[in-house]
Amino acid sequence: MVFSRINNIELFEKQITATLPEGAVGYYKQFLKPKPESEIKAWFDKQVYLALGVFLSACAEMKIDSTPMEGIEPEKYDEILGQKDYSELVAVAIGYRDGEDFNQINKTPKSRNPIAQVITSI
Repeated sequence: MVFSRINNIELFEKQITATLPEGAVGYYKQFLKPKPESEIKAWFDKQVYLALGVFLSACAEMKIDSTPMEGIEPEKYDEILGQKDYSELVAVAIGYRDGEDFNQINKTPKSRNPIAQVITSI
């Protein structure tokens, strides 16, 4: 899965006017629209991460493993997907685990450093 943020503010405004209740549109117009474009897009980013959190929780509830991946090359994803009005922010690999994978906790237990080595009290 690839999660994208809208880049085209004019398109966003058309979409919300056509689909959201007046109160939500009013909130945008009053509190967000007056801000600089960079702040509006930063807000768009945060909305994507809210959706990502819901997606990851839904995967866990359905017993589907998921791994979010930042550090992707958004421009290349944009090019591959033919995106012009959106920018990719994060990708998520999803699937069911292989019971034979040696990384399974029942095959290779996790190891942890002693708490005194990790935490220092001051």
